[in-house]
Amino acid sequence: MKTRSTSTNAVVFNMSGAIILAILTCATVGCGSGTLEIDDSDSETATSLTASDELAGASSEFDDAQADDTQAAVQREETEPTVVGNSGTEPKTGSAENVASAAEPEDATESGKSTPDKLSEAGGTPKKPQGTKLPDDYLSGTQATPLNQQKSVLLDLKGKRILLKARVCLTEGLLEMLLCPHQTKEHESILSTEAAAFTVHTGLLALGCKEGKAARYDSENETYTPASGQIIDIFLHWVDVDGKLHRERAQNWVRGSRQHYYQEEFKALPKDLKLVPDGNLRYDDVNQYLFWYGPMTDAELADCLKMSSDEKFQAAMRRFHKEGQEKPMDADWVFVGSGFYEDGDSAKQYLAEGGYMICVANFPMAMLDVATPSDSNGTDSLAYEAATEKLPPRESEVIIELVPRSAKQAAEEKAAAEKLTTEETE
Repeated sequence: MKTRSTSTNAVVFNMSGAIILAILTCATVGCGSGTLEIDDSDSETATSLTASDELAGASSEFDDAQADDTQAAVQREETEPTVVGNSGTEPKTGSAENVASAAEPEDATESGKSTPDKLSEAGGTPKKPQGTKLPDDYLSGTQATPLNQQKSVLLDLKGKRILLKARVCLTEGLLEMLLCPHQTKEHESILSTEAAAFTVHTGLLALGCKEGKAARYDSENETYTPASGQIIDIFLHWVDVDGKLHRERAQNWVRGSRQHYYQEEFKALPKDLKLVPDGNLRYDDVNQYLFWYGPMTDAELADCLKMSSDEKFQAAMRRFHKEGQEKPMDADWVFVGSGFYEDGDSAKQYLAEGGYMICVANFPMAMLDVATPSDSNGTDSLAYEAATEKLPPRESEVIIELVPRSAKQAAEEKAAAEKLTTEETE
């Protein structure tokens, strides 16, 4: 395998027939030049290197477009309210203390709850939620190269990682994404970023990441093929309301969805069962199902068990309670790679820019997706929700760290997991 090194102004990657321009030196972003090894034995990954005036001009136009987009986004943010809520349902309300700033920790005992904007007593204008801020010099010690003019995407070749600046945009509700580009899918994503998905994709290619394929469902044969690609470990850097710094797995902010119906078929209800009018436990006499919506607390389980001594009924109540308990997310994210769309004579559009940056529901447009079945067809089928109690307030600053997992490490961890499963079943 031949490799070659370069310290030129730009690196051009061939991705599914499209050219991706990675800005790696001071010619565009004012940072030190670096050396990057390119494997030219794989024409699908890296094809050419150049420092021509044409490419320098292309990189300048790309940065100018990003700067214009950012300015427009700032102007829109000044005139439009922040989108909050969850898919298909009204957002739950909370108290003003739930969006307290780091300077007021005593008022932030439930910092994870989402809260509507509060009107100020003087002018009646919405008061924007105040999130926590990372230290200004938090990334000063990293030897990372900015990949865009705003320095919101940083390539750390030595540390083999991408650093991405983002903000919390949702703290409660069903999820389709962990991260989306600004003003796209904030109503169903925990984090949003001003950076382009295209730029992050470029950085992953610069680290040598291999794209996979999107999840596929064959309706004719009723078979499901999960999303594939190189595993990307995701860590979140943030500050709590007491000023304490955290670095944790992104999976900690996501849990299995509990906001759905739990049901059990009953051709006829137990004779001693008397349902509470307008209670959460109800009977569908048309479809002959007894059902409950949402998680069942221990106290609610105790109340339900008192309603009937029927064994089938009691077993159903215990199952509703068990299935409604919190289930932490344990799925990995993989580098799917999204794709491009071309409409007539217009330029190619990177599909992930529509909101599909880091997904928790399977989408063919995903840049990163979960490597497990996660239906995206309708609110009732969504597999994940925000782990509200573990999240900082809305508008809190977050650094997202993307770390490609090596093939060797992935194989070792897969073998260890399979061994553990075998031991548990024996």
